Amino acid sequence: MNKHPLWYRIRGLEKMEARFGNNLIQKFIRQRLSTENTVRILELGFGEGVCLLELRALFPDKRVKFYGINDIKKGNMKKRSDFLENAKKFGIDVPKNLLPKPFFYDAGKGLHFDDNYFDAIISQVAIPYVGDKSKLLEEFWRVLKPQGKAFLHIDTYEKFYPDFLQVSKETPRFVIYKKGKLIKVSEHLNKFRKKGFDVRFKIKKGKANRCVLMKKTTTKPLKLGLRYDEDSSFDLTRFNKEKKIRGVWWGTRSVFFMK
Repeated sequence: MNKHPLWYRIRGLEKMEARFGNNLIQKFIRQRLSTENTVRILELGFGEGVCLLELRALFPDKRVKFYGINDIKKGNMKKRSDFLENAKKFGIDVPKNLLPKPFFYDAGKGLHFDDNYFDAIISQVAIPYVGDKSKLLEEFWRVLKPQGKAFLHIDTYEKFYPDFLQVSKETPRFVIYKKGKLIKVSEHLNKFRKKGFDVRFKIKKGKANRCVLMKKTTTKPLKLGLRYDEDSSFDLTRFNKEKKIRGVWWGTRSVFFMK
């Protein structure tokens, strides 16, 4: 059976929830609806909009507002009305007046939203492509409302990766050095948990997925203290055609040094 030509852009809610387990995203939205007048949900890397559309169908309440960021206009998603066309294409029933709002820019350079704006932020597969992942995590924290949550897939690891990607088996695309020594992302984030920032690193048992879960427990800015070294970082995707190694050459290998 042939894959849909845009298969990599049509990951839906089922795959999103499977990364975090127990339908945590849906449960959180329901919980926020019981306490908030307006609930705003942002998806980074919404692709063809399937996940946002499925959430819209599950939550037709006008108090829930959905937003999405793609880095460029691509595929069948270039403007807001394209959500309606894609909903019909994928058999998702959504009202015309409740379509998600799309934005197109590089989120790795900052998010174009006010502080304390979103109740939940979700992302699958997009973050591994971002260069300055540290800045992006700080930005997610900034735009979350107090007690808001972020459900973020930040990396994937497979045992067949080449040596340079196995240097960090935890997060090969998010590499941190402290005084010349490699340290784990989980180890670094744990330091902030001790300071009252609920930022957790999670590896789903038996799975390749590496995720970060956030709950905004303090309005203090999250400053991870990492310097992004652009010279040491590189875009793996550009090697795709040259190396022809499926499942390896994608995303950005981001290298950071402790400030």
